[in-house]
Amino acid sequence: MAWLRAKNVRCAWVVMAFFATVSFAGAPGVKANSGDYVSLLLIGGISSIDDVTVTSGNLELRNVDDTIAALGVAFGYNWRKKGVPVRSEIEYHYRIRFDFDTRVTGDAGFENQLQTHALLANAYYDFEWKERWTLFVGGGIGWAQNVSEVDRVPLAGGAKTERTDRKNNLAWNIAVGAIYDLSGNWNAEFRYRYIDLGKVESGAHTDSRTIKAGSYTSHDLVMGVTYSF
Repeated sequence: MAWLRAKNVRCAWVVMAFFATVSFAGAPGVKANSGDYVSLLLIGGISSIDDVTVTSGNLELRNVDDTIAALGVAFGYNWRKKGVPVRSEIEYHYRIRFDFDTRVTGDAGFENQLQTHALLANAYYDFEWKERWTLFVGGGIGWAQNVSEVDRVPLAGGAKTERTDRKNNLAWNIAVGAIYDLSGNWNAEFRYRYIDLGKVESGAHTDSRTIKAGSYTSHDLVMGVTYSF
């Protein structure tokens, strides 16, 4: 999975570089609303967990890929008012639920319901495409807390145990997308992004084992509605 993740990152950077080259070649004049704005975001993603390890025993990976959903909000400023086709924003989103399941051979299964809180500082470069359409490219960096709610289920029978662990991480993303002017101060946004949410950790469990994942990444489709003040 590591080679696939590296390939995904390279592809995302190529797309980003292409849009950036086109945009910096000459963005048209000012269009749409400028100044402060707020966006409500609906996010769906195809996500993966990679580089999974356990402190002892033979680890079987039962489910390390899943689809997720998330809701978010962003508060930003459109610098077109200052003559620069750039937007800067702070985004918070909460994503559920990644079913991340593993098993230690002959001992126990670990059922992880993974959730994430993310706070990102993003910036986007805009350029006009058609009368009502604006394309953009950008990305951001911030913080992600991956919350693991894990049930340890003994394979030979017996009572399951539960625990919750939180892992704080550096998060980053790159994105390309489009904005459509609906009417007045309202816009609709459609965005693809690749996001790295950092590491995942659970344990130590009752068997003294700790399970870790080196990375949690996602290919997100973001749809939003924006009101510009």
